[in-house]
Amino acid sequence: MKNILRIARIELSLLFYSPVAWIVLIVFVVQAGWQYTSLIERMETAQQMGQVMDDLTSTVFTGFFSLFPKMQEYLYLYIPLLTMGLISREIHSGSIKLLYSSPIRMIDIVAGKYLAMITYCFVLMSVLLGTGLISLFTIDHVDLLFVLSGTIGLFLLTCAYSAIGLFMSSLTSYQVVAAISTLVVLAALNFVGGLWQDIDFVRDITYFLSISGRAEESINGLIGSNDILYFIIVILLFLGLTILKLQFERRTISFLGKFLRYTLFISVMLLAGYISAMPQFMGYVDMTRNNRRTLTDSSKKVINKFTEPVLITTYVNLLDENYFLGLPSYQNDDKKHFDMYSRFMPYMKFEYILYWDHSQNERLYQENPGLNDEQIAMKMAKITGIDFEKFLRPEQIKNIIDLKPERNRLVRVISYKNKKVTLRMFDDLFKNPAEKEITAALKRLIVNAPKIGFVDSHAERSINRSGDKDYQIATNEISFRYSLINQGFEVNTIKLDQPALKKKVDVLVISDPKIKYDAQELENLATYIKDGGNLMLAVEPGNGAVANPILSLTGASIGEGMLVQKSKDYEPSFVISGLSGKNWKQLMPASSFIKLDSPFVITPTATPIKIDSSTIFDALPVLVTQAANTWQINGYEIDPSAELKDARQNQDKKSYPVAFALRRKHQNSEQRILLIGDADFMSNKEMSRSKPKAINFSFVTELFGWFSHGQFPIDTTREEPIDNKILLNSTQVAWMRWTFLGFLPALIALTVSWMLIRRKRR
Repeated sequence: MKNILRIARIELSLLFYSPVAWIVLIVFVVQAGWQYTSLIERMETAQQMGQVMDDLTSTVFTGFFSLFPKMQEYLYLYIPLLTMGLISREIHSGSIKLLYSSPIRMIDIVAGKYLAMITYCFVLMSVLLGTGLISLFTIDHVDLLFVLSGTIGLFLLTCAYSAIGLFMSSLTSYQVVAAISTLVVLAALNFVGGLWQDIDFVRDITYFLSISGRAEESINGLIGSNDILYFIIVILLFLGLTILKLQFERRTISFLGKFLRYTLFISVMLLAGYISAMPQFMGYVDMTRNNRRTLTDSSKKVINKFTEPVLITTYVNLLDENYFLGLPSYQNDDKKHFDMYSRFMPYMKFEYILYWDHSQNERLYQENPGLNDEQIAMKMAKITGIDFEKFLRPEQIKNIIDLKPERNRLVRVISYKNKKVTLRMFDDLFKNPAEKEITAALKRLIVNAPKIGFVDSHAERSINRSGDKDYQIATNEISFRYSLINQGFEVNTIKLDQPALKKKVDVLVISDPKIKYDAQELENLATYIKDGGNLMLAVEPGNGAVANPILSLTGASIGEGMLVQKSKDYEPSFVISGLSGKNWKQLMPASSFIKLDSPFVITPTATPIKIDSSTIFDALPVLVTQAANTWQINGYEIDPSAELKDARQNQDKKSYPVAFALRRKHQNSEQRILLIGDADFMSNKEMSRSKPKAINFSFVTELFGWFSHGQFPIDTTREEPIDNKILLNSTQVAWMRWTFLGFLPALIALTVSWMLIRRKRR
């Protein structure tokens, strides 16, 4: 150990007596300071302009163009300059022969030189850690553990770079060649992960060897044993190769002996790396304040109930627009979407089945006019470089599974024991399912999904049509992330002429029926309500003759006329109803939008709901209008050319309840009913509306969450970030910038000058 420390001390003195180390340190300080202060300045300017700040620690240190990712890019260039002379200098000067003839072990020589580099790397990382400490005074409630996680990741990365540079320095007597060779090896390790990804056996090996992205998990707040062990194995691999290289120079060994020893050592290291990357041997520490890099408690509770491995089969249609996400070259990246689950379910299995069949990818057919499906598929297979015979034909895939209900889109089927459930891709920015959707799919494998029955026998709103007034998007649209079927519910149609409705559905939905129900249907509905069945009834103005016989079963009714609302942007019948936060919180204490400032639901052409005092239910108004700008008129038509006038006196102005939540205890459970005087609130048109920014689709999913007693959708809410304020003003930010760009570099330069002058005088 003494020899190692003595060699490390000598190497450090040589390193710091050379200008390269100091220049790199000064440049590193300047770049880190410039990047950090620029981000703080930008956030401070935005704060002064009134923008809401959120999760500033992540924004400054790991966000887009933030500190850690940018500094990671620079490390790639710095380390080869520092390691190029560690051993090549000894070879060039001939002093390596003295080391060969000395009693010092090769492992001591290599360890001492490497320890010197680790020390210098620690000095570089202390600069980044220093920015985290400074953030105690610049960012309110900064997440220091999060900053520490990123610093650890970058430190391990620089240590791995140093080990590689040390080995390359042992191969040549020319320092420049050693530096360039190190850059080449680093480049190879960064790009090897994309090579031969279409070959099953080689795919996992090259993906493991890649150093690209290994520090990103730590930078983003998750320290994983697989990444730490990867860096340790890379360090040991190149240090071991360096030791073997020097030992073989020290004594004569046959070529075969060298080859066998190199091969055995490399094989052992690769085997150790492969084992460490297996999910069942992984451990992790989430360093984020709100544990956003791991699963929520809701998901963990679901996963803990699984006792056998889960199989995820991905069906990849070559003609689908998302086909590339399931190709062999992307499969390892695709599996990373399930990393948070693999930590708790290490025996999760993945399978990919490639096929081709007609799809709804209109752009593909427009770009290939005159070609049939098979011809286009052959063309696509040639472009992707995959043997066309590896893709199943339409008749072959149909023998395995019928994907027509999924429109032949890229889709996953999760299997557990004898149950299967579908996990879909979505037509939004993120495409892949998030924790909310994945956990919902997994939960359906171990519990019975709530059955939502939409009555469709009397011209009600349809869940299978895409018309403006229908309900397909909110309920049955496979490509919409927030539709009920993608949030864990089972959605079907039902008719009221069937007896024993409560045995068939968990929630019955009647939405804007146009034709009166007959006596038998009303009797079946009355029995359903009497037996404690959950019900959602949505009615429209002017339909009292059909709606009131149903409403009367719950002690409610609607009157004549409709609500109008005065607005400069919208027609009078366009009613915006505010959410009663106090009442909604009683129903859904963990609601995601009760904290919002005046959340509202769009309820076009609405009518107020009236509750009779004799009702057996506890009634809570959940959607109400504003008293100042909303009132009720007797008719159902409004002259768009006439000015809307409010003839009410101030004492006559009042709020109108548009929706009521009814509850009562029934046997061992609570019966839940929603009555709403508008059937458009969950229509396709309102689900697609961007302005005004309402909470309609969130309200719909939470509403059915209330009906299911919180079973679905999955609650994945996390603690809100508290680092939401910059503590400095623009003047203080400017002073901090000049400290990084002027004072610190000047102080380092003066210190170096004094050291070199003092050394020269000695």
